[in-house]
Amino acid sequence: MSILQLCERIQAAWLSRIISESTWGYPIVGALHVLAIALFGAALLIPLAQGVELRWLRRIGLALILTTGTLLFASSAARYYNSTFFRIKIMLLALLLLNAVVARHDGRKMHTAIAVVLWAAVIFAARGIAFL
Repeated sequence: MSILQLCERIQAAWLSRIISESTWGYPIVGALHVLAIALFGAALLIPLAQGVELRWLRRIGLALILTTGTLLFASSAARYYNSTFFRIKIMLLALLLLNAVVARHDGRKMHTAIAVVLWAAVIFAARGIAFL
């Protein structure tokens, strides 16, 4: 089975169809995704300014981002498979994961700055998926 065929199967699943075929499914999941990004971003940036550790809030935000992002992908998986911007976004997310792994062993400030830049790039790539 090819990756495209797998994406078509994912898109044909009942939950994917509920999201993509309903009037409010995709917009609600999309709005929750944006709110989760804002929550995660705030939990990432506030500690830099305030000296407070909000690791638990970052974890919740990241879990919500991954859940809603997976649902958004599943609703149009075949279209996303053909999107150059989606592929760029996945590459950037892989770099974020690599950065997080390396940050556990090195100093955190530099890796936090790298993460902020990568997350901004992910958001721009996501806008490319939506409009191009």
